[in-house]
Amino acid sequence: MRQLFDDLYEAWQTERDAPYFLGSVIVVGEEGENRLSILDGQQRITTLTITYAVLNDRYSEFLEETNQRLAESRIREKDLQKPRLRSDKQADLERSVIDQVRLDEENRYTNAADVVIDELDGKFGEGYKELDDFFNYLDKNVEMIKIFTNDLGHAVRLFQTINTRGKDLTVSDLTKSYLLSHLEDDEDKDDVIEVWQEITGMLDDDYEKLDDILGMYRLYLQVRKAKKSAYEELKGEFEGRNPKDDARDIRDFVDCYLEVENARDRWTFMLDNLTHDLYWRTILVTARKEEVDYYDDLKEALVAFYYSYWIGDYTAEKIKLPSIDLLDKVKSGASFEEIQDFISETRKGHRIQSRVQDELNDSNVFEERWHKRLLIAIEYLMSTPQKIEKIDPGSGLHREHVLPKSFESAKNKHTYWGEKFEDIEAERLKNSLGNLVPLQYDLNSAAAQRPFPQKVNIYKGEEDHEKSSFDLTLRVADRDLFSDWNPQSIQQNKEFLLEKSAELLDLPVESIMESSNGRSVQDRQASE
Repeated sequence: MRQLFDDLYEAWQTERDAPYFLGSVIVVGEEGENRLSILDGQQRITTLTITYAVLNDRYSEFLEETNQRLAESRIREKDLQKPRLRSDKQADLERSVIDQVRLDEENRYTNAADVVIDELDGKFGEGYKELDDFFNYLDKNVEMIKIFTNDLGHAVRLFQTINTRGKDLTVSDLTKSYLLSHLEDDEDKDDVIEVWQEITGMLDDDYEKLDDILGMYRLYLQVRKAKKSAYEELKGEFEGRNPKDDARDIRDFVDCYLEVENARDRWTFMLDNLTHDLYWRTILVTARKEEVDYYDDLKEALVAFYYSYWIGDYTAEKIKLPSIDLLDKVKSGASFEEIQDFISETRKGHRIQSRVQDELNDSNVFEERWHKRLLIAIEYLMSTPQKIEKIDPGSGLHREHVLPKSFESAKNKHTYWGEKFEDIEAERLKNSLGNLVPLQYDLNSAAAQRPFPQKVNIYKGEEDHEKSSFDLTLRVADRDLFSDWNPQSIQQNKEFLLEKSAELLDLPVESIMESSNGRSVQDRQASE
């Protein structure tokens, strides 16, 4: 899906009046029917529908009035007020994407919507000035060929003729075909086929994953932004080379990829929680392939690098060129000291310390997309090596507001909260970093708006509940540290989280610690 967005974006930037062909769609039904069954092309149609739904729900204000109406009409039939697309999980599709985009619901449609939002923010952030023009391109220039038949048997034969293994030719299909087409000797062809079977076997015949890996391999070979499709770029690299060597090199790259993917350490888990993986994963696969001696240190440095840009509210576009420069340094054999210097200078030029300080000290951290992942990353920092396991940031993990999010309701139910917080104070603190802890869904539901002493009992598993597995939460439940929950407690917990954030991001703690007058300690010292 990210590859499709990258291709569309590049095509729009390159030639805005040219059509963009998205393949064929085979539909089956009777002439005049309102509903047709999609035999081939469901994924592409679903992707476009979700894209329109996201644009309609989240970005409508950046579109002209005509395009606002168009976005709505692409997802819902105006006369019938019914979704244009029906799927095997229709209730999920309608509730969590068509009616309203609800990213807190974990399903395949919201996962796709999250990717769309991430791509739009990354490519059009800071005002979304050209988003309306991109919408015009998407709506008017993206073309598909509709193949209609009322004979299911005929449709299946068409499907088999047009596709290989039941789907459109992929980057991996085309790459394999290209390598074989440039060999004349049957024995050499057999060698390449054998290597390719080994590659697909390593990936359990997951051809979508192989396509993603070949995109990384393209980046590894060229160390620059793509100018054409991944296959066209690879074809240009393979020209004049030995196809047998290329097949073996791809196999070696896949082997290194799997080493990275299967790692079970805290730093890899943190990187896995980033919304983009093309650059950091390609850098680590390259480091494995080039056998650098600072691989573990590099993972830690990449966590600090990417998380600091994410928390610093930079778009994905901002990180592309620095990422490519980092890849180039790793591939060319730069020392770890050179890589550290590059990261330091790049972050300094982008004012990362100041931006991170502003974001972490904001009163509404809860609404930021990175805050759940930051809490998880700090949890990893606190865990012993023996305890480290993958933490799923999905819908089963909640961000508990120790001071309840619905303060008015909580105050009416329990006098405790009204005694501890003034209304204005509660509004300012409830969504801040110091008031948030990770918590399993069942415990979050049980704790709800209860007074802090009762919440502590629930966190610690003392009221017929399973004890929280999160060290961050158990720290808040430590009665020696927090005998009560009041504004001072939230500040104390926030300072601890800022210290851990500084450790994670490899930044001086004073550079992100907010002073009482709203400035960082570093800024205050400079002015003095």
